[in-house]
Amino acid sequence: MQLKHSPRAIVFLLATPLVTGLTVGIAPSSAAIIAGSAAEVTIYNFSHKPQGNGTVANTYTETTANNGLVISEAMAEAVFLSNGQELWTKIYSQSQVQGDGNNYSGFAKTQAIVFGDFDIDAAETFSFNLKTVLDLVTSVDNRESESARARGSISFSLINTVTNILFDSFQISSGLDSSTGHYLNFLPSNSFNPTAINFNLIAEGSVVHSSLSTSGAYSRRFDSAASLRLIQVNNNIAEAEAVPEPNTLLGTAIFLGVFFRRRKLNNKLSQVKSKV
Repeated sequence: MQLKHSPRAIVFLLATPLVTGLTVGIAPSSAAIIAGSAAEVTIYNFSHKPQGNGTVANTYTETTANNGLVISEAMAEAVFLSNGQELWTKIYSQSQVQGDGNNYSGFAKTQAIVFGDFDIDAAETFSFNLKTVLDLVTSVDNRESESARARGSISFSLINTVTNILFDSFQISSGLDSSTGHYLNFLPSNSFNPTAINFNLIAEGSVVHSSLSTSGAYSRRFDSAASLRLIQVNNNIAEAEAVPEPNTLLGTAIFLGVFFRRRKLNNKLSQVKSKV
């Protein structure tokens, strides 16, 4: 397994689309908050043809703007092509939120799924190749009053459809948070063999961008006949929020008002006690 980590500057998705095509429509100079998550997965070179296959794509967005502009977008595409000699799957999913102002919030969530059912005879090996890309971006102008969060995960599961037992799994997940930083998880089972893992985490000004790509293969020999289902899932979440900063002059006025009212009340209590 080859691991590469490069701190060199790369072109951010704010300017040019990356492999996954994650783009931002509001220019950095005018957008106070940006959060984006995109994932792309390709599976190819299957050793067996599926007996059945399918795709699922779900998206959800939510926005609230009391003082400002916020745009939440979610998009998912899933294809399982099994036509003649062509046999491959591709998923692309993207969630992003962009906003400007001082009192708004946005949320975008995407899930895309492909699955295939395979019958494997005894002493046969089931195998395929895979490529994955997971890109995240966050940008805030003011960390005290703004927050941006981007999360994403890519998972593979192979399940015995008769016993419902999990044969193998592979999962990568990553997150960016303008307040807490970055996390990365990589959990492959033994039958998955990643041949390359490339990770870049770049911070430039207010923008933080992470890109994780993998390639490799899955291979497992079955001693007895098996019916299995391959399930591949992309999940992407983007969140952005701006809250009004407290007004210092107003806060001071309120404090002084409370202070003098309390002082006046204490004086009255003292006068009452002196008369008792």
